[in-house]
Amino acid sequence: MTYTGRTLGVGLMRGKPFAFYLLCSRSFPRRRAIVRGNAVYIENLTKTDNPYVSYPVVRLLREYAVVTNGLQTDFIAPALEWESPKKALIHVLDALDYERDEYSTPRIAGIVGRNGRGWLGFAGKEEFWVRELKLREGKAFVTATYNLGFTELEFPAFEGAEELARKALELPFEKKVLAIGVVKGERGWEVHGL
Repeated sequence: MTYTGRTLGVGLMRGKPFAFYLLCSRSFPRRRAIVRGNAVYIENLTKTDNPYVSYPVVRLLREYAVVTNGLQTDFIAPALEWESPKKALIHVLDALDYERDEYSTPRIAGIVGRNGRGWLGFAGKEEFWVRELKLREGKAFVTATYNLGFTELEFPAFEGAEELARKALELPFEKKVLAIGVVKGERGWEVHGL
């Protein structure tokens, strides 16, 4: 199995756009996802001075869901009020760049739109990219902080955000801690963390 660190994907299932976040961790395996209204936070449960292990991970807007591995979540979401998802990712990821920890952890970010469009971005020490994606039925475009690059996966069928989070936890990656699923529902976005 591969260690991917933080992994996120955007895709389409039964015509509904979705996004997921999978947290794998070697150093801080005691964490939980807290859902508060239209936001989800990762909370670290181990004492540390590391500023990167607790962070906002999801923001749900009317037209978009934003999923990232850090504080860029709270910069990308408001930027979508005045600029396109692609530009929001470029501007925020370029401004914040990779995390200044001992691993130079890349920042990753995804946006999924209610209209079936998706975007992924990656800001690493040696690599930077943002891609606009046409989502395809039964598939997910995925990136991660380590060892995955940019790829497209066949994604197993699911019903709702909770089952999506379960399917994300079944992905063949090492040191899995938690997962969060976001799916377009009848009355807006559904979100669930496991």
